[in-house]
Amino acid sequence: MKITQEVRAFAMEQAGRRCECTGSGCRHHLPAARCKRGLRGDQWKVYWRKQGGGATRNNIEAWCLECFANNFEVPRETVALLAPDIADYARLIEEDQRKAITLRSVLRDAAERAAGRCRGRLVLDRLDDDVLIEFAESVDAIQAAQTLGSDFRDIAIRLDLPTPKLCCAIHCGEVTRWRNGLLVGDAVEVAARVRSMASEGQLLLTGDAVAPMRGKIELEPISDDVAAKLPSVGGIWALPL
Repeated sequence: MKITQEVRAFAMEQAGRRCECTGSGCRHHLPAARCKRGLRGDQWKVYWRKQGGGATRNNIEAWCLECFANNFEVPRETVALLAPDIADYARLIEEDQRKAITLRSVLRDAAERAAGRCRGRLVLDRLDDDVLIEFAESVDAIQAAQTLGSDFRDIAIRLDLPTPKLCCAIHCGEVTRWRNGLLVGDAVEVAARVRSMASEGQLLLTGDAVAPMRGKIELEPISDDVAAKLPSVGGIWALPL
């Protein structure tokens, strides 16, 4: 969302020309101690709590640059991302919306189990309800993907729900970790795009994810026309789930 002059003036007014840092995670302040530095000129930033939420008092915060850097600007790190989804979800929504939405919850539960078993962490984007699991190494992501389908099916059967197959993707790349644990960056977008290329019951891996395991597992390259949709990832390989 664009920071206009009107938004800047509104944020500055609502903040009382004071930085809104409360000391949480900021190395320059005691816990719960609000920053007393004023907002001078252009030496401050506006932080949106939720993109698209509008310029309201509950959605914007005004920060001096030093506190903003201490609380928000974190180093980028390289992780392996597993992006699972339910195959043919649009059709399921049309057939029975209630059951389809329940299956999304089942997928989150199964993903949390898989993350716990394989040294991963479940990441949930509350804005678009996507499921993402991060790992330190792609080999753990592959192991989680292979167990995720059976966990998903077992929970769905117990709840008397349909048992569609999953489509998944794994990509390794750099991300930025926000304070709330959400991951942002090109790697997240690439993982989502590759997942959209996966067919029912298929796991797709990018070249960056495959690189540490070349020669250790048997992979099948996908067709050139599919891989050409995303040439920057160094090729795409497939594994059955």
